[in-house]
Amino acid sequence: KNDFPFETVAVKIFPYEEYASWKNEKDIFSNTDLRHENILHFLTAEERKVEKQYWLITAFHPKGNLQEYLTHHVISWQELQVFSSSLARGVAHLHSDRLPCGSPKVPIVHRDLKSSNILVKNDGTCCVCDFGLGLCLDSSLSVGTARYMAPEVLEARLNLENIESFKQTDIYSMALVLWEMTSRCEAIGVKDYEPAYGSKVREHPCVESMKDNVLRDRGRPEIPDSWLRHQGMAVMCATIKECWDHDPEARLTAHCIAERISELEDEMGNFHHLICLCHLVTSCFCVTLFSILERNLCEKKSSII
Repeated sequence: KNDFPFETVAVKIFPYEEYASWKNEKDIFSNTDLRHENILHFLTAEERKVEKQYWLITAFHPKGNLQEYLTHHVISWQELQVFSSSLARGVAHLHSDRLPCGSPKVPIVHRDLKSSNILVKNDGTCCVCDFGLGLCLDSSLSVGTARYMAPEVLEARLNLENIESFKQTDIYSMALVLWEMTSRCEAIGVKDYEPAYGSKVREHPCVESMKDNVLRDRGRPEIPDSWLRHQGMAVMCATIKECWDHDPEARLTAHCIAERISELEDEMGNFHHLICLCHLVTSCFCVTLFSILERNLCEKKSSII
């Protein structure tokens, strides 16, 4: 039993030694400007002094994180669009310096975007979680998970005085998550889940290993030609490539990604409706033609009699 507007809640427990991470995430979550349908809904934080633990209490999403979901499920083209657009909207809200009403908002960068830090909601959308490394405004730290680190972070050439630089590293990380989603879409055939760079590095790669792949070899996860045969998938792959560009300035913004996917949804929806209309017209034509032929045949039989 609880006093929250949910039957079940999630409790993230931090050991005593991880107070700094708990406090950082609590402070970010406590900012009411963070609230968004594609950001994990925060309820409260507690210091459990007897247990020497720190708790964050949030909404519970039984479908689990995106990495687990993709491991066990192949997704449809429609699901891919919803997953990717909701993720982009969540990150766009984080990065924005304005609320929808126009009021100023402090931009936040996540700094550890990956499929295990994204939750799948019951309505089929995604929400961003785990803000232990999140940052308001500026920082002088290079942090994150090595596999998802942008080239400029691996190379230690990040412009620490510009918040846009941190946003651009989030976009690179998001591109890898979008690739993971895309690789499990039934529109390109069934393929087992693997994380970005899964065929090139071990399960928990070190920074040096990622430097070899991303910096020295300029490698990126493979996008086979077969993926590009699907009209919508070709647009999705082009978007992914723009987001993981080696040049941070060339990457799309989260807002631009959200708009592009929304436009793609509309275009593909219109295309689907057009196909359905063509099938309907063809069916009606065939029925009409059959009726005419049948009537002519009956008239010929009558004249013979």
